[in-house]
Amino acid sequence: MDLDASTMSLYRHVRSKDELVVFMIDAAFASGLRLPDKRPRGWRRRLELSTRALWALFRRRPWLAPVMSLTRPQLAPSALVYTDWVLQTLAPFRMDAGKLLHIHVMLFAYVRGLAMSLEPEAIAERDTGMDSDEWMQTQEGALMELPGSSAFADFMRQIDESGFELDLDTLFEFGLARILDGLAVMIRAR
Repeated sequence: MDLDASTMSLYRHVRSKDELVVFMIDAAFASGLRLPDKRPRGWRRRLELSTRALWALFRRRPWLAPVMSLTRPQLAPSALVYTDWVLQTLAPFRMDAGKLLHIHVMLFAYVRGLAMSLEPEAIAERDTGMDSDEWMQTQEGALMELPGSSAFADFMRQIDESGFELDLDTLFEFGLARILDGLAVMIRAR
């Protein structure tokens, strides 16, 4: 999109690049994070819903995950909606604030970490003209030509037998289920 304005003219409206990034994050969350007014029943369904909503937001805006800091979080009011959702979901378990915040950051970091692959994957697909499955098929011969490739026989057999695909959505769902399984154990132990 061309704004017909010079890059530096933006700084008449914001003090710094960091402030601009916070405004961009806030706008992305305000227009893109879709959480229902009526919350589903049960902590697990609520966390599944909010975490999938965050994943969907990152999928729609691949630039967003790389600009968000984990250790120096930008204070974007619309992004705090996700934080608040997670904290309210876990409030009935009466955990100390540190644990609650660690759970929130763990979920956020998991989604953000996977989302960091979205933009490079889109660029690679554009540059090669192949999706990830097509590209992987072109690599099988190269793998078999590696010195000691017979050592990878089990790996290749597992790939062939399972039909395994490196799909980010599948990886997201698999990981989310394991994280929530772990939280369930923690919650039951309380």
